[in-house]
Amino acid sequence: MKTKKVLFSNFIRCVLGLLFMILLIYVLYPERRMIKEYREQLTTTHSVTKAHIYHVTNNTNTFYYTFTIHGVEYSGTSRYSHLNPPYPREGDSIEVYYSETDPNVNLWKGEFSE
Repeated sequence: MKTKKVLFSNFIRCVLGLLFMILLIYVLYPERRMIKEYREQLTTTHSVTKAHIYHVTNNTNTFYYTFTIHGVEYSGTSRYSHLNPPYPREGDSIEVYYSETDPNVNLWKGEFSE
């Protein structure tokens, strides 16, 4: 009987810990929601253009890019994985999907197709 209580108590702790981790990820990584929303918007209609990486932050696996549409410069941010070389470098050219009605809605092709 005591063993069942201990097992149940440990199970509840694990479930609460898992729920806490999910909540923490949801709060600390709001860009995940943004990427999901952008994917949904770009799935129906999008255009593709070349962008250029102007900065790479290796400690957070983040790179920053710019692209120009009709003479207006837009920017975006993306992450990359150390598991999938080659890694982005400053000056690299990448493909970006963007919304024709609002180019601020854009994703690096690698994020769009994941």
